[in-house]
Amino acid sequence: MLECTNLSKKFDKILFEDFNLELEPGEIVAITGPSGCGKSTLLRIICGLEKSDSGNIILNQEDITELEPEKRGIGMLFQKPVLYPHLNVEGNLRLGGEGDIESALNEVGLSGFNERKIETLSGGEGQRVALARALLAEPKVLLLDEPFSALDHELSVKLVGEVRDILKQRGCPSILVTHNKEEAKLFADRIISLI
Repeated sequence: MLECTNLSKKFDKILFEDFNLELEPGEIVAITGPSGCGKSTLLRIICGLEKSDSGNIILNQEDITELEPEKRGIGMLFQKPVLYPHLNVEGNLRLGGEGDIESALNEVGLSGFNERKIETLSGGEGQRVALARALLAEPKVLLLDEPFSALDHELSVKLVGEVRDILKQRGCPSILVTHNKEEAKLFADRIISLI
């Protein structure tokens, strides 16, 4: 279980104060709100890429607030897939962990894509590869920072359903950040508005 207690962050303005969240095992939560309200910053704090001004992050009874990002066991999917063009699909997946590449590709509907070059992938395929890589690391929690927003509507709706199914089958607790309320309703078990 992930617990965020009294997280606060400000830059030139206060983004959020005393933010609390309990993410149950296998639960998917969406955090919505307008651009600039601190949604992505919140995810960056949870995964360790940004420091909060105050508050704590507890994962499975361990305080991870000061841990390095790579030691937290938290996966992250970004708006644009972070894939390395000098590596093929399999090379990118090997960066995720020692797991079964074939199974990982099969799970995201990309069987046989091992040798594909990154620049030949569509936007949806790129996000599936990024998801497969994140899941190969066996994250305790997966954070999704608007990963469907750059896709056209039809593909976005399809991918939202497929990714939700994968996360539910795995029992992987997840937090989706989005400004799209319809997407949040389709994807999440519960929605939190950050305004």
